Amino acid sequence: MTSKRNARRAAPVTRGTLIIIGGHEDKAGDRVILSEVARHARRHGVLVATIASGDGDAAWREYREVFSDLGVRDIERLELDGRADAQDDPRWRLLRRRRVVFFTGGDQLRITARFGGTAICERVREIYRMGGVIAGTSSGASVMSGTMLISGPGDESHRVRDNLHMAPGLGLIPEVLIDQHFAERGRMGRLIGGVAHNPRLLGIGIDEDTAIVVERHASFRVIGSGAVYVVDGRAAYDSNISEAETGRVLSVFGLMVHVLSAGNRFDLAHRAALAA
Repeated sequence: MTSKRNARRAAPVTRGTLIIIGGHEDKAGDRVILSEVARHARRHGVLVATIASGDGDAAWREYREVFSDLGVRDIERLELDGRADAQDDPRWRLLRRRRVVFFTGGDQLRITARFGGTAICERVREIYRMGGVIAGTSSGASVMSGTMLISGPGDESHRVRDNLHMAPGLGLIPEVLIDQHFAERGRMGRLIGGVAHNPRLLGIGIDEDTAIVVERHASFRVIGSGAVYVVDGRAAYDSNISEAETGRVLSVFGLMVHVLSAGNRFDLAHRAALAA
């Protein structure tokens, strides 16, 4: 009897896939990353969520054209002007049969403020748990983690009590901190700063036109033309993050940094990089 009760209380097993894109993915050449999304979408269709975008109409037209060109026939849009829209019953039909949701870039706080915790958000989470695919680019990538970076200097070394802002994300991938446009905007300092604030989190920085494909929370593989940087602070043994005066450059000892390229894999459970 006890074992049956424990089984009922166990967290649901996630069977889905996340495609987390560093932004500015190729839309005109080989389109390796969007082809990966389209491969999943050809059977069940794709819902393009333009919630984060300041110009949702332009983002919708662009991705509708790309996915159509890649052979996806069932393409619809999810746009929310506010949280009330996310509770609107007619919108449920958009999620009834689809198993692929794609979040465009923009402002990740638009996604969490308008979408997080709503009935439609819970339906997206259910799609993921049941084996569907959730993809996102730029801010649509950052929002997938439990904690997301929303602002902070991206072109210099992190300084103690720097203006680094973090906020709760959608929590599709736990204990991870994601940053995008990574090498292009020099964001290593702010990712290290984020990890130094909470070494339990695994920092993942993703270059433009690069993505990680996360399968069942167990591991991810890298696709695209750039690199993925993984900052592991679990073994860090000292830092001045809490003792130093404001404005002093951060020091932290014992970080492990991995740099991965296309074909490499990373074991999330054991925090181990694997060659192609």
